[in-house]
Amino acid sequence: MTNARQEASTSSRRRRCARSDHDDQGVQAGPPVRYLPAVDSAADATLSQPLPRPRRGGSTRVRFAGGELVLEATRGGHALLWLDGTRSRRFALGLAAEGELRVCLAAPRLPVRVVTRDTLTLAPKSRLHGYVQVPLVPMLFWHAPGAALQRLVELPRDELAAEWDDRDGTVYRCTSPFHVRYPVPAPTPRANVPVWLANPTETTASPGYVPLLLRDEDLRELRGGIATAPVRLRWTGHALAAVARPRTEVPL
Repeated sequence: MTNARQEASTSSRRRRCARSDHDDQGVQAGPPVRYLPAVDSAADATLSQPLPRPRRGGSTRVRFAGGELVLEATRGGHALLWLDGTRSRRFALGLAAEGELRVCLAAPRLPVRVVTRDTLTLAPKSRLHGYVQVPLVPMLFWHAPGAALQRLVELPRDELAAEWDDRDGTVYRCTSPFHVRYPVPAPTPRANVPVWLANPTETTASPGYVPLLLRDEDLRELRGGIATAPVRLRWTGHALAAVARPRTEVPL
């Protein structure tokens, strides 16, 4: 009885394997999808990458800054689709015959108020050094031969929320941990900003946010991510204010 059961089990397994082999032979793989080199994480962060123009009727796909760009050549122009994992945006582009497209990571165009997840407290006459992270904005640029680089499209980032301030006008607001060591690469490209905070007053300071104004020329690729030059801020009694750089500084 036991031998009969073992033979039946073996025969059943052979029939299943035969059916599986037959099914595999009937499956035909579709054409491979061709992508340009991916730049999906800060570990592979790069500040700039070309976006080749496809032939009419074709399309080009580029993974960049945690999202995906799809450029399609139509009869009357070009259609651009931006996918960031949560939403999509479409753009219609008119491009000259000569020139190239390039997608770049840029600093936010407006002042940024970084709300730290850690409560910042500075005793009188004290200093504090750390790092905050600011989301970078993907931008699409057009470069024609012999001409300056022209900004075409700003691709939105949900991490940057615009708000109105009666004194400073429109500003961005974002959140970040206050890192006491150089941050590890983030899933989406962010600028690691070294900040030096000083409280020269006689009272305790507890700033609600860290004000920053970043520039594209300050961005540097460093340690598998992107960093900026150090930013020095001083407590004025009601807020942090930038201090002029006394000398040329490099990211730390």
